[in-house]
Amino acid sequence: MKTLPALYPNQMHLLAAARPARYELVNTAIARLASSGPVRLLDGGNCFQAHRIARLLRRSTPDLNSALSNIHIARAFTCYQVVTLLAETPAVPVPTLVLDLLTTFQDENVPLHERRRLLVVSLGHLRRLSHRAPTLVSVSLEGADLSGELLGLLEEAVDQQWRFEPQPPAEPLRLF
Repeated sequence: MKTLPALYPNQMHLLAAARPARYELVNTAIARLASSGPVRLLDGGNCFQAHRIARLLRRSTPDLNSALSNIHIARAFTCYQVVTLLAETPAVPVPTLVLDLLTTFQDENVPLHERRRLLVVSLGHLRRLSHRAPTLVSVSLEGADLSGELLGLLEEAVDQQWRFEPQPPAEPLRLF
């Protein structure tokens, strides 16, 4: 699968996948959206790949600079910054993609009950944003504690989700 299905307004979508598949799907979605209009990226995992997006856009549109100028990016490095960033993001009819949302919520220096509270507040803001335009949240299936409570809260809050489990390593061939 090289592209995600259509993203719909008034819906919050979740993409949960291992790194290579997640990057490919998200980058393709960014390029597709940016070639037709503005797109807002909120990067929680410092994973935006500008060069990769530019290569994808170069293949799909003759006006690379215009498409690149359609991408508006903001980054957050802590779970507190994620809440602030989402709270200050206006609900406008522009698709919003949140990259690696749960990465900042893995900070063990913040107590779990506080991370949980901040995630619930963040989900409220994401719901507010999704009322005006499609909202896609991506998370990694790799890493600590993502199979637990925080991912469960996120999964309960979304309207539609795509989950791509990492492939287990192939068993070595036995000759005898």
